[in-house]
Amino acid sequence: MDYKDFTDRDTAFNSFVKYRRTVIDSIEEGKFFDEFFELCAKGMSGDCIAQDCIAYFFNKGIDELLPANYDYYMCWEILAGANGNEFALEKLNFFIDPAVNTIVYEDGLLVEAMKKGNLTKENALPVIQNLICEAIADILQLDPKNLIDLKYKETVYSPSKGRKYVDAMERSVEAVAAYLLS
Repeated sequence: MDYKDFTDRDTAFNSFVKYRRTVIDSIEEGKFFDEFFELCAKGMSGDCIAQDCIAYFFNKGIDELLPANYDYYMCWEILAGANGNEFALEKLNFFIDPAVNTIVYEDGLLVEAMKKGNLTKENALPVIQNLICEAIADILQLDPKNLIDLKYKETVYSPSKGRKYVDAMERSVEAVAAYLLS
């Protein structure tokens, strides 16, 4: 586990808008699959902005072209956060906030991590968020190469479907705490 260099929120947001616009514009030109596959190739190579944009499309779906898929949405968004996308981390905040609070308010953990030089006041929150996403990705064994399959059916959120992500988020706390204290 190691946190990544961050892509600041504004850069991530502006690039996300460009990627999204390119894919949406390609629909009218009949080139959706070409553009979406190019976006997916970028995401599979570790481009955290492309990963966030892929998550967006799986969250929303696109008419008959791409059904919404809750699992793919969550996996791609978590990967974007694990790869340092601050805009993705902002969107995941509500989901990962319980793990962040556990780490921040754990007796002495934050102070000890700062003493070790693993955190500063300036970077503590985004680093903790990033590490939680990375731990979740490790726990769920997320591999971008396994997250592209356009022959699936639409899936939507349900408490039972969301439970595996919540379980992984809860399990991430121990891994992140151990990393911060190492």
